[in-house]
Amino acid sequence: MVLTKIAAEFKPHKIGLRKVLGDLEADIMEVVWAKEHATVREVYEQLRLQREIAYTTVMTIMGRLNEKNLLEKHPQGNAYIYSPTVSRLEFTKKIVKEVLDGLFDEFAEPAMNHLVDRLSKEKSNDIDTLEELIKQKRVEGGK
Repeated sequence: MVLTKIAAEFKPHKIGLRKVLGDLEADIMEVVWAKEHATVREVYEQLRLQREIAYTTVMTIMGRLNEKNLLEKHPQGNAYIYSPTVSRLEFTKKIVKEVLDGLFDEFAEPAMNHLVDRLSKEKSNDIDTLEELIKQKRVEGGK
């Protein structure tokens, strides 16, 4: 998967999948994840309920998502059926890993400090959860 390239385009000011995908790419992936497999026509019909969009634009973006290995396509009659190569959860985990690995490779101490600061300012149990995860990793490392 081309996640390293996708993660390199990380946009922290955006929301959700738009942090790593374009707006239309994110919308298309959401439709395909929800349907599990879909033709360009099915995705187009779903998206045009929310916005004005050309069929050829959807087809082009789905082709790009296939090139990025986020969608795979299989011929069915005169059309292609597109399916996600990974689940939304798997995609999210891989992107988080790529982004954090990139930060920790160069900026480990500031990244860890910010993580702890951020968790301690959020819900009080988040820092407790982090502490438990660290304890678990120490126990696993000792095996």
